[in-house]
Amino acid sequence: MSDHMLPLASIIIVNFNGKHFLNDCLTSVLQDCGSLAEIIVVDNGSRDGSAQYMRESFPSVKLIESGANLGFAGGNNLGVRHASSDLIILLNNDTIVHRGWLQGLLDAVREEDIVAASSLIKTKGIPERYYEKNGSINFLGHNIMRVFDEPTDIFYAGGASMIFKKNIIGEPFDGDYFVYAEDVYLGLRSRFMGYRVKHTNASVLDHLGNGTSQHQRSSFLTYYQERNRLLNLFIFFSVPTIMKAFPFVLMNCIGKIMLAILGRKYSLNGLVHAYGWFFIRIPTIRRKRAVIAKEKRVHEAEVIAKMSGKLTNGESLPGKIVNSICLVYCRIVRLKVIELS
Repeated sequence: MSDHMLPLASIIIVNFNGKHFLNDCLTSVLQDCGSLAEIIVVDNGSRDGSAQYMRESFPSVKLIESGANLGFAGGNNLGVRHASSDLIILLNNDTIVHRGWLQGLLDAVREEDIVAASSLIKTKGIPERYYEKNGSINFLGHNIMRVFDEPTDIFYAGGASMIFKKNIIGEPFDGDYFVYAEDVYLGLRSRFMGYRVKHTNASVLDHLGNGTSQHQRSSFLTYYQERNRLLNLFIFFSVPTIMKAFPFVLMNCIGKIMLAILGRKYSLNGLVHAYGWFFIRIPTIRRKRAVIAKEKRVHEAEVIAKMSGKLTNGESLPGKIVNSICLVYCRIVRLKVIELS
């Protein structure tokens, strides 16, 4: 394919038993993009007839059948390998894009030092006030809302709708992550490589949220959520920083185990499986750290300066007290998070 025939972007949509989402999602994308973008659907071994439906209803869309469930991480990596464009857009199947969605993302990454950007993702059930200011993450990989004052600032691009430059990033994810926190992984990769990540309000979409994962077992979800969030800490940051952040890890572990015992928010089996993984996979962690170390171009202090030292989003009095204690601790151990800048 000659350069003048290349699409402006390759849009990758990973699908697993999401046939009921595909019509609304793909119709909205085709209406917004027309022939400007290449649309790729990676079917992750669906058993609901998704692949046949795609062939019959959307023949213009490139269908890749993985033959197995590779997860969000592996499915998108497979899509990237088949993409024609240097600009890659990842889009969840449980979304409906607004007009101007594609152009908004393309405009967001025109500057050379911006490697990735995120749309305004309006997720069902999220209060509108959380869209007024973008958030960051803490050392546990939890989202901390309403952190940045500038509308374009965001710590990482959300996986529901993001764009990135393939010539810099390559395959975006570690396939072992399977699902959850892989977008944070990409955000950390981007920042340690010395690039900026941007948010744009010019690209808007509606997101149902947990469209596929809501049907999975809670132990499955808890395992990947907890393991991957902590894995980001252990593979990206230095040993001294991990030691400083360890009290957060310990509080998180104790708190979630208690919630699993007393309620249904977390699976105790999933938590035990996640924490146990770190004790038996030390060689794997070392290997992953070595891979990341080769990409690093900036000191971790530059990355930490964009992170939050808060433990929770809680706006209750106990939540505020806990966050105040955490920020005092960060000041004492010299973790110069964004609240202390």
